[in-house]
Amino acid sequence: MEDNNKKETSSAKTLIIAIIMVIIVLFYFNHLSNKSSEKRTEKAETELELLSAYDMLGEYPKTPRDVVKLHCRYFKMFYGESLSDDELVILNEQVRYLYSSDLMMLNDENTNLKALKKNIEKMKKEGYTYKSYELPEASQIIYYTQDGVEMATLEVTVTVDMEDSMGYMYIQYVLVKEFDQWKIKAWGDSRIGE
Repeated sequence: MEDNNKKETSSAKTLIIAIIMVIIVLFYFNHLSNKSSEKRTEKAETELELLSAYDMLGEYPKTPRDVVKLHCRYFKMFYGESLSDDELVILNEQVRYLYSSDLMMLNDENTNLKALKKNIEKMKKEGYTYKSYELPEASQIIYYTQDGVEMATLEVTVTVDMEDSMGYMYIQYVLVKEFDQWKIKAWGDSRIGE
């Protein structure tokens, strides 16, 4: 009988020790998980911070598709978020690096900023909010040469939320190669749909 009590006591002690060990291991892994999550949160920058500090000289996009994708990220911020005047000025300065020299000459920075603010207000009044964009596949970009200059064109589908529905805008981009970098020469609505 005494052996049974010793076995039961020994089994109970072993079970308690095992439960304590499991709790310690779970606590440890939970602690590590929370710590790495905190580090990711600290390191994660917002889209606004990323676009404001984008290194246009060191990390300029290599392809027409990449240039347009970056342009769409800026425009999603312009027309999809509420920005302060200071943030708008910084983002406008940044996005202008993507423009061709001809486009820059046609729109000085101040004129460009005024037009941007006016367009943002117009979109808000009409009840549009820029939600997302879809780029064509790289194989769908049309490359050509005009007057000895390399050019490219592509169409982006932009999804906008309207007051009570969703709509689509199709934006046609024309890019020109200047000093081995693709620059936006022009863009505009090619068609609008719902």
